[in-house]
Amino acid sequence: MLPKIIILRYRLIILLAAFLFNTLAFSTTVLYTYAQHMRPKYFLKSGKIAGFCHDILLALNEELRSEGIEIRYKNDALMATTEILNALERNEIQIFVGLGYSDSYGRRFNFVKTPLYGMREVFLIRISQHESIYSQRIVNVGVLKGTVPSARVKEVFEGLRLVQFDNIDDAIKALDKGQIDTIYGGALVLGSYVKDNPKKYQLLGVFTDKFYHYVVVNRTVDTNVVTKLERAIKRIHEKRVIEKIIKKNNLGDFVLPGNVVEILLIDWRPYEWYDKVEKRWKGVDVDVVSSVFKKLGFVTEFVSFPWERCLQAMRALAYDGIMSLRKSREREEFLVFPDEPLSTGVDLLFKMKNKQLDISRLENIPEDVVCGYTLGYAYGDWFWNAKFKKEAVATDELGFRMLKRGKIDLFICNLLVAKHLLRELRMENEVEHSKNFGEVMIYHIAFSKNYHGQYLASLFGPELRKFKKTTEYSKILQRYGLKYEDFWSSFVY
Repeated sequence: MLPKIIILRYRLIILLAAFLFNTLAFSTTVLYTYAQHMRPKYFLKSGKIAGFCHDILLALNEELRSEGIEIRYKNDALMATTEILNALERNEIQIFVGLGYSDSYGRRFNFVKTPLYGMREVFLIRISQHESIYSQRIVNVGVLKGTVPSARVKEVFEGLRLVQFDNIDDAIKALDKGQIDTIYGGALVLGSYVKDNPKKYQLLGVFTDKFYHYVVVNRTVDTNVVTKLERAIKRIHEKRVIEKIIKKNNLGDFVLPGNVVEILLIDWRPYEWYDKVEKRWKGVDVDVVSSVFKKLGFVTEFVSFPWERCLQAMRALAYDGIMSLRKSREREEFLVFPDEPLSTGVDLLFKMKNKQLDISRLENIPEDVVCGYTLGYAYGDWFWNAKFKKEAVATDELGFRMLKRGKIDLFICNLLVAKHLLRELRMENEVEHSKNFGEVMIYHIAFSKNYHGQYLASLFGPELRKFKKTTEYSKILQRYGLKYEDFWSSFVY
């Protein structure tokens, strides 16, 4: 029989081994962070950290628990943005929840590419200033040090004198005292002041940059950890957690979940149009875009303006994407086009049947003939090189109405769009069209030329290519009376 002391020693060894095994098996990677001095993202409530981004951090920790990762505050203090970024860079902390992307930050840190939430840059003013601010020659603008809007404001607007602040509380105090005329920043932060003080503050309604906030880590964090963070963010979007946090904080007017993609478009049947009965956007391109983004874990929201205003908004980086449009050198200056096209079409010349005009060949059309075209559309070179006169109109529908009234002699339009419009206008038996004088028009979805737009384009193109090979794609075409050959028979990949 073994002595009791030896048995006790064996038991201690076994217990120690079990403890070490459990510790290693369930060890947690702790990523330290600071809370930002930026209400409503972070603030102190009864001495404890609270806020919109704090709620997101807690949701991330729920998802990361099974991955053996925890995001933990270094302390309960609120820190200025610049202090947080400096701490992140020197590895005092490893992670921060809620940072906007800029090229300079991209060189310093690693951004988890799926965004947490999106918003626009806005101006906050006192309601009592609403009339006077537009007449001021020089506007004193408060900005928050280290934020993306503070770096961009002078690129977007002229005649501004910037005053920098370490935190939002100091900026608001300066606005209230009349030391500055307005504050420029993200709608999440500034919108919360409008929400809490609707009779005191308001936001100025101008097209401004839409940008996103991300989880960001420093260069010491392992790529496997970044991958796990990416998965966790996608899961909380799938579970609509951030949407619920937005509703909980009553911030729906100022911020959107990061998986919501806002796409600009116009009524352009059968590609895209708004069904007033069903109160939703429909069309072959709408259904395809929605389906592809759904597979990627995104939700689409469609927004409509007149076409020229859509292009203007995209130049201002105010929305995520625009459809359906042709690629051109001019557009590539402010848009990112995925390699995979969305749909195709042909542009033809239309005239009234009772109009004595030979349109069998371009050379037969006299130079004094007036042909209408829709402002902002990208037509083929054959059209612009034709010798007849050209007159811009606001919409395709207006063009056909002008054609019927004899205000113009010809109108150029996409064939599929024209067929639908002429039926609606009850003109299908009164109008005839030319043959195709140019190439097949290739239509795309395009994205803002920024960090998130580049990311969306890199995801969307390959997924669209796969989607076109599915029965789901064929069923969408059939829904609108189309076949695969109608779009792609003359298109070579």
